[in-house]
Amino acid sequence: MAFWKKALYYLIGVGMGSLIVIFLFGDRDIQCSYFPNDRVLNDLRKKKREIPEEVQIKMQLAGLDTADISQLLLSGKVDFEKSKTKEDSCNIYWVNAPTQEPAFSAEIMNCDSTTYILEVLIDGN
Repeated sequence: MAFWKKALYYLIGVGMGSLIVIFLFGDRDIQCSYFPNDRVLNDLRKKKREIPEEVQIKMQLAGLDTADISQLLLSGKVDFEKSKTKEDSCNIYWVNAPTQEPAFSAEIMNCDSTTYILEVLIDGN
């Protein structure tokens, strides 16, 4: 069999296999995040968020809103040294957003089905 004929059969098989995989698994939201920072942020994003009134007031005074918190949970960096991850019920994480304007950090309590924004610090204050 000529080389080009083998290559044609191979490409047809790969094309049909790709279409079957896309048809069966195409609409799934599959993420491959194995690093600790990515796993924590992914877990925080999936849960319902609650922000206490005093934290909302502090955020409004700094010009922040819930969209900034959502962006923080997408591109923030978890500070594991300041975080309390050995708690029995809910772990507490500090997440930094140094690239956002204004730069801020948030203390987030991660419970079973809900995350609570405990504190927001603007520019390290």
